[in-house]
Amino acid sequence: MSRIPIDTDLSPKLTSASIVLVVAMLLLGVVFLFSVVTVDEGDRGVLKEQGAVTGEVMEPGWHVVLPLVQSVEHIEIRPRTYTMSGDVFEGDVDEEDAVAFRSADQQQVGADITVRYRVVEDGVDTFHSEWNTISQYENRLLRPETIDTVAREASALNATEANSDEGRELLSEIIAESLREQSPNYLVIESVQVRDIIFAPSYEDALEDVEIAQQEAEAERTRAQGDADAERIRAEGEADALREVQDAIEQENLALEQIRAYDEGTVYVTDGGTPVILSPDQTASSTQDEDDEITANSTND
Repeated sequence: MSRIPIDTDLSPKLTSASIVLVVAMLLLGVVFLFSVVTVDEGDRGVLKEQGAVTGEVMEPGWHVVLPLVQSVEHIEIRPRTYTMSGDVFEGDVDEEDAVAFRSADQQQVGADITVRYRVVEDGVDTFHSEWNTISQYENRLLRPETIDTVAREASALNATEANSDEGRELLSEIIAESLREQSPNYLVIESVQVRDIIFAPSYEDALEDVEIAQQEAEAERTRAQGDADAERIRAEGEADALREVQDAIEQENLALEQIRAYDEGTVYVTDGGTPVILSPDQTASSTQDEDDEITANSTND
């Protein structure tokens, strides 16, 4: 029985082909990974070719680009906030970042400020051409313009005025208007909020002393008013009591006069029921008049 010859060189050939296939698949995978770009919700992708903006803006989703030739810059179009705060855990920089200014009464004051803004969707390519990234806009325009505006406008306010609701609202409106004037039309300044006014510790102590003094003065005024009210009520009560005593005395005197009249005269009751007191002389005179009237009537008869 004849034996079939076996090509002993087949195994090395298969091994080489497998290696080539694996390498080719890896290269294709790498090319695919670099060719597919994902744009997240809330972002827009600005397509660039060899570093230049093409003007094409990509919507959220998967997109295919040419590796090494094309690239995509992601620009967020959702509202963003930039905060400058004296609290290192609140601001956008890792240090105390309150906006410092000197008030009209020469107090060193700091302001915690938050700016809310967004990039207009139709202007993301222009935004990238002029500012490159969001942080560039914040550092080159938003931040310095806010600091300059506060230093210029807030210096007209006293420290206590700046810390009032009206003062913070006024300063917020001024900063917002200034940023809107300086920012391009593809950037919308939605709002500016002066969240807090920070005083130097010595000034805060002085304010606390003034507040305590005002509270004590108000308490003293309240006590004085209470004493005055109590004195007025006491005086009114005494006057009322005195009037009652006088009325009682007058009533007693009137009763005594009536008693004396009863003792000295005769009481007649008229047809109307009203008692009339006549003295003895008046009684005799009245009796004589009645007798004369009776005699006259008899003569006439």
